[in-house]
Amino acid sequence: MDQVSPIHSQMPAPGKEDPALALEEIEQGAYTYNNISKDSAHWLQLTRDAKQATADEHSMTAWEGLRAYKKAVFWSFCFSLTIIMDGYDTAFLGSLYAQPAFQRDFGKPYGDGSKYQVTAGWQTMLNILGFVATLIGVFLDGYLSDIFGRKKVALGALLVVNGTIFCQFFAGSLPVLLVGRMLSSVPFGIFAASVNTYAAEVCPVVLRGYLTTYVCLCWILGQFVSSGVTYSVANITSHWAYRIPFAVQWAWPLPIFCVLLFCPESPWWLVRKGRYEEAERTVKRLCSGRHADRAKQTVAMMIHTNQLEKEVDVGASYLDCFRGVDLRRTEIACIAYGIQALIGSPLQGYTTYFFVQAGLPTSEAFKLNIGNNALSVIGTMLAWPLLSYVGRRSIFMYGLLCMTILYFVIGFVSLSKSDGAAWTQSVLLMVYLFVYSPSVAATLYTIVGEMGSTRLRGKTVALARATAYLVDIAIYPIPAYALNPTAWNWEGKTAFFFGGLCIPCLVWVFFRLPETGKRTFEELDILFERRVPARKFASTKIDAYHAYDEFVQELRVKETH
Repeated sequence: MDQVSPIHSQMPAPGKEDPALALEEIEQGAYTYNNISKDSAHWLQLTRDAKQATADEHSMTAWEGLRAYKKAVFWSFCFSLTIIMDGYDTAFLGSLYAQPAFQRDFGKPYGDGSKYQVTAGWQTMLNILGFVATLIGVFLDGYLSDIFGRKKVALGALLVVNGTIFCQFFAGSLPVLLVGRMLSSVPFGIFAASVNTYAAEVCPVVLRGYLTTYVCLCWILGQFVSSGVTYSVANITSHWAYRIPFAVQWAWPLPIFCVLLFCPESPWWLVRKGRYEEAERTVKRLCSGRHADRAKQTVAMMIHTNQLEKEVDVGASYLDCFRGVDLRRTEIACIAYGIQALIGSPLQGYTTYFFVQAGLPTSEAFKLNIGNNALSVIGTMLAWPLLSYVGRRSIFMYGLLCMTILYFVIGFVSLSKSDGAAWTQSVLLMVYLFVYSPSVAATLYTIVGEMGSTRLRGKTVALARATAYLVDIAIYPIPAYALNPTAWNWEGKTAFFFGGLCIPCLVWVFFRLPETGKRTFEELDILFERRVPARKFASTKIDAYHAYDEFVQELRVKETH
């Protein structure tokens, strides 16, 4: 395997000239957080602790990590619950477009005047302006979370979203509904950016993939709840057919707010703010047993990584995301998220509408949508064993390849006018979404959570999520117009369009998407700083403490003489 040496190659000399005393001083590790400047002997002691913490993370199995960090898993699970609201909100509006009561009250008659449709223009407006408002929330999180921490910003966003539901619930016209959606989309953008970062920062390497993909599972669970709610009100003919789904949103904010009041802040954020002792106390809250006793070593690893990034001039502003080696990291995170939005998200938000336009009865379409979301939950959970045995890059790339093939198969089936074509298209779309869930959907959250440097992680995630929303804004009008019988009326042939988009995405993934699994954040920093090609990330050997080992060995040689 290729070997890459660490960036920092010089070690500070201990204060004592006697090699034996110097080695003893290093082994003692008797430093405090206010005396670990880079040019002091205490830095050697901290480096020793950081090396030990890194070794502990690499030797830890998933079961050991789950037992030791069960409290971190619990708090990450609680923090991720905010994404259920986002998944619910994204899904149920698309389902309402296929609901007769909503079509009658908010749509216009077409054909012989006996049927109603919300125009493609208004569908586009509701989706796109909602994304614009979400973009604002995403960038706000990247700025506010860096100042106040992820916990305080999430609590504030929960209070805001609780109030904005009123506007949607009492909306009597499309303009009022649009305002309500825009107001609620701002806190949803905050959740979308902050949750993934929090999940990546409170757990060891071995659990990082599980907790970040759980974020995606929460999003799918929100969609699953949405499909159940919209199906249960499908036969109601009054305005309660769509007001009940709006009212269900009140079930989330208050309970989640009460739980998050007690959750710990990200220890990585505390380290970046120089609050080392508080970071150590937080690590002790997140783990148990001997790992809690080694909290100082874990914090030492965080400090060591933070110092490494300072050495390569990693700043903490949005502009720094586009400078030096961080430009590549930003590119990967943004394009990977953009791929999800480009070829995965659009039809996912229109599944019920797709089933109806493909030729299924409305009642059957809503039933099928429940099964579709159940498959998505199972598919997302499938990402957990896959991450244990298959790399992130392979899951993402081969999943995308399968999705490309399925898109073209759906398109060709839609050319048939037989009675079974509608069911075949719908079932194939469900298979497509089952493949999409563990690959381009769930694994993406892990990739993006690991891609940014520690000082820029929140902003990198925010930029990646913003890219996805920008792509959504550009691409969402396509299914709205393509599936709508009053517009282009492409029906299942819409799949040809998205299948064609998959091809250049596959080429980019092959050449640019690296394997980030089983790497500490410091090791990823070194790989990017050395500009290791994406296809060699998995095979390149990293020793972040090579200079430290050489220095200690030199002292031992001097001692023997």
